[in-house]
Formats: sequence, structure tokens, C-alpha cells
Amino acid sequence: MKDNFSTRIKELRTSKELTQKELAETLNISTVSVSSYETGTKTPSLDMVKNIAQKCNVSIDWLCGLSDNMTLDNHITTYKELFRLFITVLDVRYQKEKPDSIINVIDTKQMSVTIALHDDINFQTFFSKWRDISKLHNEGTVDDDLYQMWITKQLSDYDYPINGLPAFAQGLPDKED
Repeated sequence: MKDNFSTRIKELRTSKELTQKELAETLNISTVSVSSYETGTKTPSLDMVKNIAQKCNVSIDWLCGLSDNMTLDNHITTYKELFRLFITVLDVRYQKEKPDSIINVIDTKQMSVTIALHDDINFQTFFSKWRDISKLHNEGTVDDDLYQMWITKQLSDYDYPINGLPAFAQGLPDKED
């Protein structure tokens, strides 16, 4: 848990744009403890992990490196989370099919979230690049490790809020309801 936790606690703090002192105040612990957690020299108790998860609204599984879903409610708020979801679905659904058929799903707007994001430049850019790497991966030119490294790198570039995502894509009722 030490390595995963130290990485995740620092990621949590930086994603919330907090200093170690500010996070320590939020958690009612010392700055030295936060620093020790981030460097991996100190392992928090289960009660402390629970405290961090509750006060920072993150999943314990995410903190411990057991899940890539940071939030508790599976609420998609960043392009990174949205793209990770699409990749998971598309990689499973289209493993044996050509990448061109994958991008056709996106191009023909067959998914409700795709309809909402069809004109989104981030969406278009990411999936254009993903189509290319996916094709190379399916052909065997790119191995699984390189494919996963590419995904990880690309997702890190899109770790910012989605602007203008409609209510139905956020899991909220439409205004018309």
C-alpha cells in the first residue's frame, strides 16, 4: 500500500491545489505526517485512510491504488475520467474488430455522451489519436505495455474539468423533466 498510497496522496493534494500544510489542516494532522505519507516513510492507519477519503471525497480503493476511479460516486467530472470510461468500454467491446469500426461508433454519434461531445475539440483530438494507436495495437505493431503507457500519458494530459457537459451525461435529470 505504501507506494500506491504515497503516489495517490500527493496526486490528491496537488489536484486540489493544496499545500502540505493546507491538507494537514483539513485532515487535522501534522504537516510532517502529510510529508511522510507522500514520501512513503510513514503508512497511515486504516482510520486515517478513511478520514482522508471522507474529508477529500475520494474512494479508499483509489487511495490504495486498487481503482483508477478517484471519486466516490462515479461522477465523471474530467476529460480523463470520461476518456478512461470510453476506452474501457471500447477496448472490451471491439477487441477483435478493426479500430476503424471503433471510431465509426464515435463518428456516427451512436452513444448519447458522444452526441453531446461530438463537436468538442478535446474529444475529437483524443479519439483521433486513440484510433491511430488502437489500430497499431490491434495489428500487433504496439504491444500491450506500450499501449497502456500511451493511454496513461494521454489521460494525464486531459486531467481537467469538462466544460458544458449536459445534464444527462452528468447523471442529472434534464431540465425538461
